[in-house]
Amino acid sequence: MAKIKKGKQRIIDATIEILKDCPIEEVTMRNIASKAGVTTGALYHHYKNKDELCFDVMKNSLLFTSRLSETINKEETKKHGKELLDVINKEVEIRLSKVEEQQLYIQFFGDMLKRKSAILDQFKDNYKQMIDNTSNLFAKAFEIENDEYKKGVASILVAAMDGIAMQQALDVLPEDLDKIINTYITFFNESIPAYLENHQKPKQ
Repeated sequence: MAKIKKGKQRIIDATIEILKDCPIEEVTMRNIASKAGVTTGALYHHYKNKDELCFDVMKNSLLFTSRLSETINKEETKKHGKELLDVINKEVEIRLSKVEEQQLYIQFFGDMLKRKSAILDQFKDNYKQMIDNTSNLFAKAFEIENDEYKKGVASILVAAMDGIAMQQALDVLPEDLDKIINTYITFFNESIPAYLENHQKPKQ
């Protein structure tokens, strides 16, 4: 199992390296196999086509909430309040710092929409799961009991991360990345409690 995971990670890393220099439509499975140092047969053992591979690249690089939720929800590592919020902040910082992966994310998404790729439904399901996971994490971090509020807050946070990814792809971020990340984290940490205090229904 460890060997399989190591092999897939090597393929994912090779794909990211190739996509830094080549548009996605020009990349082939043969190119990726060569870069990863594996046979095309080994590559197809893990992925049936390029779309599936690119989706896994995106999921492993950026859709961190599933892994984070699993970790947090383990009995021995359950966290709440500020302790959990600190973990979320760190994971958000890691995602937003992955500039090249952020740019690839926008490239993948645009390509899937343009071609109406079969993988689009899988992306949609995974994206909805990411919002649900973020929603549940925020419910514990900010003690949000109202489902409507926690889902709305999570959707806005995820949309803001995607907006930063688009600005990174266009190279139009108004400040250096460290400042943007700090502003992003500070804004949500301070504004969500204020919003909930003014709008969340009191406990019955």
